[in-house]
Amino acid sequence: TNLRSPDRLDTSQVPEGLQATLRPYQKDGLAWLHLLAELGLGACLADDMGLGKTIQVLAALLCRRQGDRGDALAPALLIVPASLLGNWMTILHASEMEPDDLDALGEVDDPTRFREVDVVMTTYGMVTRLEWLQTITWDMLILDEAQAIKNPGTRQSKTIKKLKARSRVALTGTPIENRLGDLWSLFDFLNEGLLGSSAVFKTFLKGLRAREHDHYAPLRRLVNPYILRRLKTDRNIISDLPDKTETTRFCNLSRTQVRLYQKTVNAM
Repeated sequence: TNLRSPDRLDTSQVPEGLQATLRPYQKDGLAWLHLLAELGLGACLADDMGLGKTIQVLAALLCRRQGDRGDALAPALLIVPASLLGNWMTILHASEMEPDDLDALGEVDDPTRFREVDVVMTTYGMVTRLEWLQTITWDMLILDEAQAIKNPGTRQSKTIKKLKARSRVALTGTPIENRLGDLWSLFDFLNEGLLGSSAVFKTFLKGLRAREHDHYAPLRRLVNPYILRRLKTDRNIISDLPDKTETTRFCNLSRTQVRLYQKTVNAM
């Protein structure tokens, strides 16, 4: 019941040291993330862009560290697209460390080498290179812009799914970007086996399409406890923002650009 109704959870516990004021819906998200982490389940935080997925995850990490077992926890591993490195302080990336230093970390046969570290951060591209990341059991494995693993057949997706963690979190505003297969790949990472194998899932979808009413209701009920999605258009979520204002701005082309554009149109 708590998984399906995050707004019923106890939201009074905001971690000390969080340099932010959480909105009520963010407190709901924090409590929900913390609950799933405690249960060892995967969670997909799918809030609209701008609703603060990052701050909710940071608060959840603080909660983990300030809990009774905080000192004994392994660090969390955060994987982000290289384009978002500016949003985080990164460690395991060539822009911050010398390549030899990166490789040297993997050569240290000491499971406590990250004992004083709360979060280890790297990029999707680096995960396929730093194979030693698979030798560590992380406390939380967090994917930012998790649609990066929507294709289960890529080397990147396969490598990330080999990583070991006590709980997993996916941050994405588009859990289904192009097709329902995206959802299967996401849950193959979050809660492996929940949606069966890829073949079983495809057969399941065929059965859903054959239903007379509410074709995908069984699928929604199955994944709903593990996906938390709030929309900026929902006034119950955020009531103090003004309506979105859209203004059209025209960008005129130069003569050279017009010729190139027309040439392309003609060619097509």
